[in-house]
Amino acid sequence: MLKYITAALLTLALFTSFAIADTHRDLTFSGFARVVGGQLSTSEASYANYDNSWSFSEDSLIALQADYAINSQFSISAQGILHTGADRDSGLDWLYLTYQPSSSWQFNVGRLRLPVLKYSDVIDVGFSYPWLNAPEQVYSRRLFYSGYEGLNVRHKTQFKNVGLEIEGYWGDFDGELFSGQDAFDVDINDIYGAVLSLTYDGFHFRSSFMRVTEVVDNSVLIDQLVEGLTSAGFEELAAKFRLDDGVSVYEFGAGYTSLDWFVSAELMSVDSDLDVLSGIKSYYLTLGRYYNSLLFHATISRSRQDENSIENTIPLGVSPLFDLLSTSVDSINALFPTDDLDSLTFGVRWDYSTSLALKTEVSFLKGKEDKTSLFYVPPTNANFDRRASLYQVGVEWVF
Repeated sequence: MLKYITAALLTLALFTSFAIADTHRDLTFSGFARVVGGQLSTSEASYANYDNSWSFSEDSLIALQADYAINSQFSISAQGILHTGADRDSGLDWLYLTYQPSSSWQFNVGRLRLPVLKYSDVIDVGFSYPWLNAPEQVYSRRLFYSGYEGLNVRHKTQFKNVGLEIEGYWGDFDGELFSGQDAFDVDINDIYGAVLSLTYDGFHFRSSFMRVTEVVDNSVLIDQLVEGLTSAGFEELAAKFRLDDGVSVYEFGAGYTSLDWFVSAELMSVDSDLDVLSGIKSYYLTLGRYYNSLLFHATISRSRQDENSIENTIPLGVSPLFDLLSTSVDSINALFPTDDLDSLTFGVRWDYSTSLALKTEVSFLKGKEDKTSLFYVPPTNANFDRRASLYQVGVEWVF
């Protein structure tokens, strides 16, 4: 419902804005692109869609953004993006109207990006961060790769050397959440959240909260399993597979940047009534050193989940129906993430110019053998030890 309200507000605002527009109007274009290649050191699994052969199709993209200043207070922004990766849809990535009555206040309405994490707004703009890919344990596509339709309000203020920014948002999301190679079609209703950012000289702090009041799963496979379990009398087990509860996400970030070096960290915690999303805790810590136009950086990352799977309580051998339901529970259970993973990444970035950067990095991945650990492991390689190295090279530019 909210997306229709948003569309109506956007249309009304556009007509109103054009009615009061200045005679001098300004249309500007900008864009960004990246070509990223990678190879995994093992043939037994894939990670972030990379396997043991070099591929440049997983994270490469190009985008074009148009900004139209209607007058001194109203503007329209639209961004189209072309992804080469199979997991990302190409097309109109965002479209929103901005009302900025002063330098301190900004109101946006339309299709926007969820600002849950530090780089959520610019996750596709690789030029804006040191790595080729932001740490997967925190920036996994399970939760934060998506835009939403709704409203956003920002307020900035300055107290001497202290900068303060407060942001609030509300909206809906219809799309896919990913778990390994599998995608779940969901409707996420009534998303709301807030972000508090604080800067002092070279220090920066960030804290955010997001609440999803209801996740509605549109997967026919899960619906059929829930119906079968309920009919057979396993109501408690069926309830654990219903993706219709809420999710709360908490984030805290901090760092320091100077002319010679920087340190940055983010911690994320997910609390949910959904067993498959409960108790997720992830973090990364990055340290970087600048030498002229070169940046050398190292990152440690970790993800843990308290309750990773749903216990199958259906007894075997009682009846063919029970055996079928038990097998189905195990199959669906295998789709849910159990992403306990540690990683260590070393990288180098060379800023060839103010708009072009070359990057290379290697990530050493160490998961748990009984977990998915963000890998996709075919059933034939069930004994894979969840250890591998990911090698990547890339070019990032903005224009």
